[in-house]
Amino acid sequence: MRPHPRTFTACLAAGLALAPLLIAAPAAHAASPEQTPAAPPSPEAVQEFVDTRVAELLDEHGAPGVALTVVADGEELTSAAHGVADLAEGTPLDAREHGFPTASVAKSFTAVAVLQLAEQGDLDLHEDVNTYLPEEMRLPDTHPGEPVTLHHLLTHTAGFDERTEFEDPADVEGRRDLEEFLRDVTPERIFAPGRYPAYSNYGSGLAGFVVQEVSGAPFEEYVERNVFAPLGMNRSEFGQLHELEDHHVLATSHGVDGAPLAQDHLPLVPAGGAVTTTGDMGRFMLALLNGGALDGERVLDDASVESMLGRRFEHHPDATSLGYGTYEWRAGAQPGIGHGGDLDGLHTGYLLLPESDTGVFVAVNGDDTDPEAADSPLHDLRFTVLNAFADTFAPVERPSAEADPGADLDAYTGTYITTRRPAEGKLRLLTLFDNLTVRDAGDGSLSTSGLMASDERLLPAGDHVFVGEDSGERLFFDVENGRADALYLDANPTNAYDRTAPLAGPALHLIAATAALALLLTGVLRFRRPVGAAQVVAAVSGSLTSIACLVGTGLVAYALMDMGRMRAWLLSDSVTLTLPFALAVPLLSVTLVMGVRAWREGWWGPVRRVHYSLIPLAAAVVVAVAFHYHLVWPLG
Repeated sequence: MRPHPRTFTACLAAGLALAPLLIAAPAAHAASPEQTPAAPPSPEAVQEFVDTRVAELLDEHGAPGVALTVVADGEELTSAAHGVADLAEGTPLDAREHGFPTASVAKSFTAVAVLQLAEQGDLDLHEDVNTYLPEEMRLPDTHPGEPVTLHHLLTHTAGFDERTEFEDPADVEGRRDLEEFLRDVTPERIFAPGRYPAYSNYGSGLAGFVVQEVSGAPFEEYVERNVFAPLGMNRSEFGQLHELEDHHVLATSHGVDGAPLAQDHLPLVPAGGAVTTTGDMGRFMLALLNGGALDGERVLDDASVESMLGRRFEHHPDATSLGYGTYEWRAGAQPGIGHGGDLDGLHTGYLLLPESDTGVFVAVNGDDTDPEAADSPLHDLRFTVLNAFADTFAPVERPSAEADPGADLDAYTGTYITTRRPAEGKLRLLTLFDNLTVRDAGDGSLSTSGLMASDERLLPAGDHVFVGEDSGERLFFDVENGRADALYLDANPTNAYDRTAPLAGPALHLIAATAALALLLTGVLRFRRPVGAAQVVAAVSGSLTSIACLVGTGLVAYALMDMGRMRAWLLSDSVTLTLPFALAVPLLSVTLVMGVRAWREGWWGPVRRVHYSLIPLAAAVVVAVAFHYHLVWPLG
């Protein structure tokens, strides 16, 4: 089944947006312990923020429209919208009228369903999840004695590799439901459960399937009866988005060019296949802030709500953590907790500030046209509004640190790659983006760099914690036996970065491939006056070897500059990215043999023979890098 190319945008955003770029996200700043909790904001102040500041941010970002709701002190303070629901029609966006796909915000609804069954004794969150699965769907025993549990699924710590397999919307007959998809697709378990967080749509989908199996009701029906109906969320529903839009008035999703985008078919419905309204999300937030009850109806007990909003997985007591179906957006005396969601042309997020009994939900029905936001999804309108709200109504102090010239920082230096990564296929190319290289700056501080990360100076703050000099963002290192094995960004607890071996580092791969390609550029030149058939073969094979490597690399570079083209190639059966490198393998073998003959038979002069001999070696470097990222057919 061919995945849907357009959905790759959302996958790529989720895999890369919540990545090193988060170093610049202001919402994750830690609060100092002595800060007092903020009081609930006044209705007047909230209305001023919604009417004025949000309208200004919409103008700055250039998205089609934004809708939001704010709750505080047990009631909805406002629901409002700015902009348009549909650019082509010019229909004004109406917070009361229009609904939105939730994207991954739906994971919080799924967590409520799981916790309800756990409260009833039908599920044990710490039991092997295979207990609740049909035999043919059980997870392999990759780590004996360390089974995957619902606790791991709800905290993204099952250790699964990243999977981005979606349905082709044109293949109506081939569409799979949740059960069919889970039967067909089982990710690799690349980490022991509980070792690292690695955001997983598959894991959330599997948790929803357990709800279906144990309750005996289709997942969508269970949530309708037991979550949405009791909370009065009458305009919220799980299902296929292209079907739900037939009976829900949904705002149109728009691409960065303003073009309308059709709704996707998402087999993993519990991970993101729901629609809601600002009013319904207000009721959901009120229930969580009120211990699981609203208007006399209870969907969770206090302990279950605490497991959603509390720290169910943490890598450091002062860092942001993961709850069940939620994550912290910032830590400290005034933590912010919630969830974000992304689909093509649609961005959502909610943020709870329990210390001030406040919550805000934001939905944006299009991609930003602002260049900064285009470069980093973390600067999109949705994040900007949520961060601005938190900074306005529950400000926190910026952490401080200073360089320590006497500190030994060798334990931290190295290259770290995201734990949310594919184990196979061309999508391994994503690790070229989502990685961080940490170096000793030589002045008692560290420096970080990465293909998509802003270089920053990191100042030590004690206990293996470092603070960005400019951003104030914190990095936490997991140190064992005097050496850091992983690092975590405070702004994104759903992912970690584990240390990679020196030869497996993306930075080294890029350097080696660049140097090799520079040499191969000279290989396309003709050798002077080849004499005899053998020298003609040598000249041709050397040129073709160089051309194959250069074309393959050029196609990869082209795909990186044109994300639409990358989506089409990476998420289809195209061999465009893999065939050139595959052809380079036999060509470089021939060139290597001809190089040996050149020395044995004295072809050309010594300099030209050395140059020729380096061509297959340079090609081998390029092919080896391509092989590592599964860009050599038939691996891709």
